[in-house]
Amino acid sequence: MRLLCSNILPLRIEESQTAFIEYFNEAASNADCLEIAVGYVSKAALKELQRVVEENSINKVCLNIGMYYLEGMPEGTYHAAMSLNQAWKESDIDGEVRMVKAFKYHGKLYAFYKNGKPIAGIVGSHNLGAIKLEASNLRQYEVSTVTEISEEVEEITNIIQKLKKTNCSSNIEELQVPLVRELNNALVDQEFVAKITSDEIDAYKRKMTNISFEIPLKVPKDHEDPKMRGSNINVCYANGRKRVWWEIEIVVGKEIRDLPGYPAHQVPFMAITDDGWKFKVWTCGQNNKNLYSKDDLKIMGRWIKGRLVSAGLVESVNQVEKDTLFEGMITEEILEQYGRKSITLTKTTLRTTTEDGTEMDVWMLSFLPHNEDVGEI
Repeated sequence: MRLLCSNILPLRIEESQTAFIEYFNEAASNADCLEIAVGYVSKAALKELQRVVEENSINKVCLNIGMYYLEGMPEGTYHAAMSLNQAWKESDIDGEVRMVKAFKYHGKLYAFYKNGKPIAGIVGSHNLGAIKLEASNLRQYEVSTVTEISEEVEEITNIIQKLKKTNCSSNIEELQVPLVRELNNALVDQEFVAKITSDEIDAYKRKMTNISFEIPLKVPKDHEDPKMRGSNINVCYANGRKRVWWEIEIVVGKEIRDLPGYPAHQVPFMAITDDGWKFKVWTCGQNNKNLYSKDDLKIMGRWIKGRLVSAGLVESVNQVEKDTLFEGMITEEILEQYGRKSITLTKTTLRTTTEDGTEMDVWMLSFLPHNEDVGEI
């Protein structure tokens, strides 16, 4: 047995010591099977695990996650875990992501196999995030032990195997995991946008009327579908004027615009979102067909696309013209994973006065997933 440590000042790795991340990568390069049971993971670590498995031609892998089923799982991490599970299922790798459901499992166990035999085992304080250091854990010091003694490795693998049994855990796709909604950072510190409290949101919700409109988000079916590629919330991919990725257009169908109570043409109103943001919106364009954030077209985009980014379903694109694979394009598949294909616009009985003395109606905007098990952090 020997120790695996973090490498953080002032406790730098000494000559006789080994860093956890160094040993993990070395052991993975010598293994053809990898089994892990940890309490917590991160999005970056899940991507790193996929890379390690693929680059080392590991043909069998199981990741069992222990704390989220009963605690709730950050939605971005959940979608990353689901994506990894699906990627392994569709590849030649015999792999899966499981979740402990019977209790909170807080252990951290790693087992490496070669030709059907366990060759090394790690037990200690390192969660999976230790394989991909980032800002959140860069200054977090951990210590684990590693053993290559067959009897000791077998003890570790026995616990991992018990945790994999159906009375303890299930494949992540088979479970209804409670999700924790993450803050939409795309709207933080943006001009013309204000953050409001959950109590304020509830107060606005109590004043909602029955004048409400469900507005579909028009997108391609998937990344292979050429339809809708350069319009609506994917307008940044349209030919002609260059637009940043956050800029969107919402085109509202005539059957909705003609309904009683729909907002009047070019009459600004204050939108309160159900995840706690406030900004001005109006309807404009030919035949009143567009629904825009008034002061900056990117605000509505940062609200909608920012939710998908914080949910871990898409990455924002810095240079749209270089995204020739349309990796930043929003599709029906992405919206289905998110749990919502439309936004809801609902009038309240309230009016508000802006700083310049302008009075305007207050409306509620909703784009939260249709999922009662989504909490908030």
